[in-house]
Amino acid sequence: MSHDFDNQPDRVGTDSTKWKRYEGRDVLPAWVADMDFSAAPPILDALRRRLEHPVLGYASARRSTLDAVLRYLEERHGWRVAPESVVFTPAVVPSLHGVIRAAAEPSESVLTATPVYPPFLSAPVLSGRGLERVPLAFENGRWVFDFDAMEAALARSRVRVFLLCNPHNPVGRVFEKAELERLAEFAGRHGIVVCSDEIHCDLVHDAQARHVTFATLDSPAARSCVSLFSASKTYNTAGLLCGYAVIPDPQLRTRFRRALSGVANEVNIFGFAALEAAYNHGESWRLQLLDYLRGNLDLVMSEVASAPGLGIAQRPQATYLAWVDARGYGLENPAAAFEEGGVGLNDGADFGFPGFVRLNFGCPRSRLREILRRIRATAERLSRR
Repeated sequence: MSHDFDNQPDRVGTDSTKWKRYEGRDVLPAWVADMDFSAAPPILDALRRRLEHPVLGYASARRSTLDAVLRYLEERHGWRVAPESVVFTPAVVPSLHGVIRAAAEPSESVLTATPVYPPFLSAPVLSGRGLERVPLAFENGRWVFDFDAMEAALARSRVRVFLLCNPHNPVGRVFEKAELERLAEFAGRHGIVVCSDEIHCDLVHDAQARHVTFATLDSPAARSCVSLFSASKTYNTAGLLCGYAVIPDPQLRTRFRRALSGVANEVNIFGFAALEAAYNHGESWRLQLLDYLRGNLDLVMSEVASAPGLGIAQRPQATYLAWVDARGYGLENPAAAFEEGGVGLNDGADFGFPGFVRLNFGCPRSRLREILRRIRATAERLSRR
């Protein structure tokens, strides 16, 4: 079945967080990681079937949903997981809090590499733990871990958790196996639990890149890893609130469950239906989405490269997000300037990297062209100041 990503429903006036931010203003939203594409038809069909049963009480995953997850992990990632290792959660963000509280004491710290998805920076603080930030280095045309700086961070704090984002949000890196093996050696040597957020792993659009699930590495750190997954980013179902953590270590899994108990342990009843349908019947839609996103990214790379004062250091290998360098304008908040020009972007300061903006290109191409036209017009205005 062919899917038409060019013609999509209007989200203005709906309950969309993405669009409601600029309601009543001539601003095109390209900020939060939420695509403007309808969910895959098999998902919508599954939700309609679920609605045929009129009782919508508290939900627990059926065995068929768990089987879909286990099959997906084995077939897509080469990882055979014991059923008891899977813990369903509402989303990745509460899971971050659960891991931090399960693996680190209040006197201990969490380490992560910036720029990074903002909850990586807020969850340790909100969980009452310390936070160590180490910027990614840019070497030989790509963003990489700065292991020397990471070692130095351990001299300042007693680090017990490393928050990994792979594929990386916002720079779009798909870390290579050798890089992850070095990270595993680092974590194992220092007794650090790696929490690997892999929710963008099915959005790899670079033919030369291959996602490696951290937990499949042959190392003690990989075996003690907590892996976070969801179909929400790939299949645009974030509003259904369904994700899962894979925690092979039984003691850590118990502490994780206890940390979330009574706080974030209920999963949306429709989320289970969507997850199962996505993993069992969504592959054709996913592959067509990736092809469309490649075309969108080609357009982004071309237009940003020709806009004065802007640049993208490395073409994203995954996600539908572009990390745009706007430091040339010398603005404290470049996102505000682009908002004045009619485009809503994320400000890099929220990711730990002021001077950058994040652009969501997961939208119909005609809208993306208008977004990029407005970005270019703003860039030309700023460059003339």
